[in-house]
Amino acid sequence: MFKSIQHGVYGYRFSEADMDSVFQLYCAGYYRVTNRDYSWHGQQRQDGPLYLFQYTISGFGAIVIDGVSHAVSPNQAFMVEIPGDHHYYLPPQSDHWEFIFILIRPYHLTAIWEDIVHRIGHVPIIPLDSSPIHSIYNLYREASTDRIDDITRASALVYHFIMELYRFSRLPSSSQEEWPQSLRDSIRYMNSHYHLPIGLEQIADHAGLSKYHFNRLFTRTTGQTPIQHLTQIRLEKAVELIKSTSWSLEEIAKQVGYTSGSYFTKVFKQHVGCSPSDYRHGNAILPVSRMNLR
Repeated sequence: MFKSIQHGVYGYRFSEADMDSVFQLYCAGYYRVTNRDYSWHGQQRQDGPLYLFQYTISGFGAIVIDGVSHAVSPNQAFMVEIPGDHHYYLPPQSDHWEFIFILIRPYHLTAIWEDIVHRIGHVPIIPLDSSPIHSIYNLYREASTDRIDDITRASALVYHFIMELYRFSRLPSSSQEEWPQSLRDSIRYMNSHYHLPIGLEQIADHAGLSKYHFNRLFTRTTGQTPIQHLTQIRLEKAVELIKSTSWSLEEIAKQVGYTSGSYFTKVFKQHVGCSPSDYRHGNAILPVSRMNLR
């Protein structure tokens, strides 16, 4: 993928008055360093505030974040804030460091950036053929061919990259076939018992784990808590029943494991965006053939 583009660094300083309403691209680059003097200290830079995402293509570099050292090898990135307590450089053991990077102003991005870092860490492993890397490659290609000619185009490319990175951060850590048997058993249990008033304790018991350990393991592996997953199953089944039967909402609530129709309505509205009654009658929401709540 990267063999088809040339190294370069492209900076952007748009002057439009409405900059505070868009995502601001500051710089994009694809670079190879061999100079031992290559070194950046996050507290000494004058170009912040910025977010930096830098992804290694070949060779390797090093970064120290909050006093902890990390090697940054191929298929690995680092994410830091500028200014910040970090220092990245070409270490003596490496003959080169080739990487692609993006610098973005933090405006409108703080919450989602912090959530991404919380999920995958400051030095995540990201496959070369993953959607975030395809996205940053496309952004750099647009920059290197002079096709980022206005602030809205730059903002759209930044947004696409951040959304792909956010989506990647929320993906399960492995395919379901590789999950522990206890988790696969618990999901089968939820799929076949969602109509009963089960909760975390019953699901954990079925998995043979304490509810605290089970909750942590399930969340770390799947990207959602067991109760979030159970709620997703229940509401998707409820949508099917609302559209395909004339049952009362109280009856549907019981069929999907809720003992209270009012609580079912509250949960449904929170996740779907309207009440079950409005959904049934096509009020306040565009009717769909199937509702995906993932």
